[in-house]
Order: sequence, then C-alpha cells, then structure tokens
Amino acid sequence: MEPALTGSRYLDLPYRLILTKERRKGANTWLALVEELPGCEARADTPEEATLALREEMAAWIAEALESGKPVPRPRTEPGTPDGRLMVEIPQSLHESLMLAAIREGLTVDQLVTISLAGVIRWQPEAGDRNARWIQSRARGIVPGDRGGRPGLNRALMLNAVLLALVALVALIILVVAVAHGI
Repeated sequence: MEPALTGSRYLDLPYRLILTKERRKGANTWLALVEELPGCEARADTPEEATLALREEMAAWIAEALESGKPVPRPRTEPGTPDGRLMVEIPQSLHESLMLAAIREGLTVDQLVTISLAGVIRWQPEAGDRNARWIQSRARGIVPGDRGGRPGLNRALMLNAVLLALVALVALIILVVAVAHGI
C-alpha cells in the first residue's frame, strides 16, 4: 500500500496543466488550469504569470481538499491514451431526450452522442480510425449550424415556404374574385 502524500508532495506529481489564451481582450487573458483538479485555475496577463499563479492555486486547492477530508485526484497515468470509453452523469430528462433523438435518427444513444460530439468539436479523424468516415459524415448532418447543414431538412423547409406562398396567392385570388362578384 502506498503511503499517503502530504500537500507539498502533490505539487511534485505530473498533473496535466493546460495553458490557453482566451479570446477576450484586456487584462488576464491567459488561463492556466489543472485538468485533474476541478476548478483549479488561474488567469494572468502572460503565460508565465498564469503558470506561477496556477502553482499557488494548486497548493490552495490541495490543502483545502486535505483539510476537508476530500480525496485529491492523482495525475492521469498515461496522458493522451484514452480507451474510447466515456462515462458521464446527465440529468434523467436529458437522457430521455437523447433516447428519443436517437430513435428519430435510427441510431443508438452511444452512436448519437459520438456523432454529436464529433460534430460539435469539428473532429478530424486520423486515417486509421475505424468507422471514422461514417461518424464524420453523420456529424455534418446532425449538428445544428454545421457548415454543411442538413440538405434534406433545408430542402423540406424551402418547399414548405414555397407551398405556403402558393396557398396564400390562391387564397388572395379567391378573395378578389369573391369581392368582385359580390359574394
């Protein structure tokens, strides 16, 4: 059994740090965060300042967790090697909506979520990925606002608009004829 770590020893572990420049303008546009420690983040004007501030935030985050008896997550053992499985807790009503949407699309919930996620992040698969073309082609058609859109849906909406305009024109002609004949 591994001995318990003290707060300062956690800081030496290989946590995955993410440093990104935010799109907003002005002060504190650099964001640094620790992937494994939820909410542990710092903002600053430069990448160096954000990284230094993050180290202080990590120390505070870890100290608070240890004091309150909460577990401190360990760093991921093999960064960049996901196994393809993802477990997510979602509200029951969202799960029900996903099931209904999957049925409408003729998919399983897992397929729908995979395709939706691929579309949202504009996923570009590697050449050897299994089922990559199928997922990517479905993602283009299923995610709202996607560049390609849903051609079938767009065509149906356009035909409905044209049909509505024709019905309105026929109704107007009938009204004019009725008024002209005093009906």
